[in-house]
Amino acid sequence: MSAPMNTPASSQPLREGYWYDSLDPDTPLERDGDRVRRDRAAPPWIVVDEQIASITIGSRWPGRLWRVRVVELGDMSGLVANPGYWRAREIALLEPLPLATLFGPHGHAVMALLARVATLTLAQAEALDAARHPDAEAAYSRAWDRWINPEPATPPEDWSGTLARAGGPGHARSPVHSGFSLLHGLLWKRAEALSGAAAVTRIEEDGEVEEQLAPPWSGACSALLHAAMAQGAPEVVAAADVAVLMQAGTRVFGG
Repeated sequence: MSAPMNTPASSQPLREGYWYDSLDPDTPLERDGDRVRRDRAAPPWIVVDEQIASITIGSRWPGRLWRVRVVELGDMSGLVANPGYWRAREIALLEPLPLATLFGPHGHAVMALLARVATLTLAQAEALDAARHPDAEAAYSRAWDRWINPEPATPPEDWSGTLARAGGPGHARSPVHSGFSLLHGLLWKRAEALSGAAAVTRIEEDGEVEEQLAPPWSGACSALLHAAMAQGAPEVVAAADVAVLMQAGTRVFGG
């Protein structure tokens, strides 16, 4: 009886994509040269996105961004067809990429705002809150609507305060990919570090408790999100809205 033939390597599907390495010491990964591997074939898997735009950044920042190849798949059961990512047990690191790439073609502007958050003071948060343009939230919503509906056939929706949504181009969740969500998360941490429990307000409705940033942190967060939209996604911001979105940031930080 002839021996079974092995499938030629060239016939294997090429699974190359992108991986954000959070550099979390508590994540059980084995690292050996250009290979990264889960210590066992079980969740949490290494998630490799087909597109940079769909990468979700957790609570750890900064990390490293890589172009990678999936060497060994993890368990892909239970997923929709073509989910836009792979669960991997082992990957090969192909190329490091600049972190700014995570946030689109104007990612360096988003990176600069993330750096601001790390050193933001309570006084600056108060100043940002007070300096917001009264039409800034509406301008932010208009930019979101322009991104979602480039040629709108219906009245615009209200996207005030939105951080992310599914269904964007290339599986993107916002005009700056994961930038809004990351900025909000980092500012939340900064607010709690400086103001403790006073940074957060709890709202009870229908028996459920929702936590939100309290003033001035809520206003500071809005101001930074507005600036991130204006500088990180200028292609969806109307010319008349740029100064509106940038008013608080310009008054507090200059430039």
